[in-house]
Amino acid sequence: MARELKWPFWLQLYIIKDRGFVRNLLAQAVDAKCGALLLTVDLPVSGSRYRDYRSGLSGGSRLQRAMQGLARPGWAWDVGVRGRPHSLGNLEPVLGKDTGLEDYFGWIGANFDSSITWDDVAWVREHWSGPLVIKGILEPDDARTAISSGVDGIVVSNHGGRQLDGVSSTARALPSIVEAVGGKLPVLVDGGVRSGLDVVRMLALGADFVLIGRAWAYALASRGQAGVAHVLELIEAEMRVAMALTGCTDVRAMGAELIDKR
Repeated sequence: MARELKWPFWLQLYIIKDRGFVRNLLAQAVDAKCGALLLTVDLPVSGSRYRDYRSGLSGGSRLQRAMQGLARPGWAWDVGVRGRPHSLGNLEPVLGKDTGLEDYFGWIGANFDSSITWDDVAWVREHWSGPLVIKGILEPDDARTAISSGVDGIVVSNHGGRQLDGVSSTARALPSIVEAVGGKLPVLVDGGVRSGLDVVRMLALGADFVLIGRAWAYALASRGQAGVAHVLELIEAEMRVAMALTGCTDVRAMGAELIDKR
């Protein structure tokens, strides 16, 4: 799971039907000194991702992916050849090292547990004593239930809007959830955060922490560690500009008064 990491890391966990596999994964997380468990509950089944199918990421043929690689020879050499081995990480024990993406998505469809309930959160807690954060909360009632379930934090998330068309944005859902939580546990948020101004908006809406997904992922894919460092510097600079222009001198002082709701 973790190979000589120098910094704390979290494990994002999905509940699958094979509870023995999940128990083994949790045991590996304990052995690897994982800092926290991010239990993701908004993907009991995969959404209707037609774009993934058209691109060949889901259900496509090897020939289709090969043609895409040939159209981008630089990427094909850097990632397709020099980036080997291409493995599926924690799923290797059940899929094998040479399994392609088409088998990965097929495995998700056959093995993700669509019957997950709050009882499963209690089951995870039985096998994990460290910090437990639930990702995928969009309703105040679910936030209150999370508190009563003994979790250590929640992530307001709609899975990047890729699960259910028309789902509420996290920025719209965040304020009522923050009110429902009432400071009893940390509230994290993700979704649509592309700049430092987006971070400021989420903090002003009440989030304790803001998660950034695609911005750093794109930077990592293009320039590695230097790319991630650069994008974080940009976000910090944009935050400082936004704070100066709104009269904020302390991140902790950001509030809803900064948001024009008209």
